[in-house]
Amino acid sequence: MPTPPTIELDEIAAMHSSPGALYHSLGHIIRSKIQSGEWAIGQRIPSERELMGIFNVSRATVRQAIENLEKEGILRRERGKGTFVAPPKIESGMLRMIEFAGVIKQNGLRPSAQLLGKECITPPKHIRQLLALSDSEQTAWLQRLLLVNDEPMLIETAYFPAARFPALIDLYDGASEWRDFVHSRYGVKVIRARETFEPVILEDREAELLGVKGGFPALWVEHMAYDEADAPVIYLTSLLRGDRCRFYTDLVFG
Repeated sequence: MPTPPTIELDEIAAMHSSPGALYHSLGHIIRSKIQSGEWAIGQRIPSERELMGIFNVSRATVRQAIENLEKEGILRRERGKGTFVAPPKIESGMLRMIEFAGVIKQNGLRPSAQLLGKECITPPKHIRQLLALSDSEQTAWLQRLLLVNDEPMLIETAYFPAARFPALIDLYDGASEWRDFVHSRYGVKVIRARETFEPVILEDREAELLGVKGGFPALWVEHMAYDEADAPVIYLTSLLRGDRCRFYTDLVFG
């Protein structure tokens, strides 16, 4: 049974007198309990009924607060068991998603991958342009589900010039990182990459693969990787769960 939160009377009074929505105020209090360590990672928080009694709010208010915190990755719900404090988000500096496995290991976690599909295709026009291909050239298309500690984290889709990487769809098993694979198998060294980020909402099929609900927030990342001659090598897209990662950048002022 989780330890009931220590709530000051002025906290409750301030919550009910706030001009904002009650569920925002309740979410702020719950978040502060977690950030302060009063509720530990993996701990089950009080039930909806208990929170209703503690804070003197409706079930709808409690549910909205919990749903928002779940989308932020602060709480996670398990059917039939309750709501728990989620593990901390994976942190990465900007422009590092192409180094997924390394970033995950730096956070003390275990990466793994499942190959979802692979085939040789005629790519859309914009991808042919990005990879500097003619209209008749094909690409090796591969898609993976990347996991962290066996929890689905992102869907990655890759396009490689088929002529430059012959038999790639037969050779690649989904386990290796792309940069390592093309270097060891084909002698192609990726030396730079450009990444762009865009917030999106998950469709139902994508959400199912990632183990969340449709409409969940996500991050769409496009990667273009180049070799030593500055020729395009790989075009990648990553669809990343927005509740489990946080990106940062360091600024230095002279």
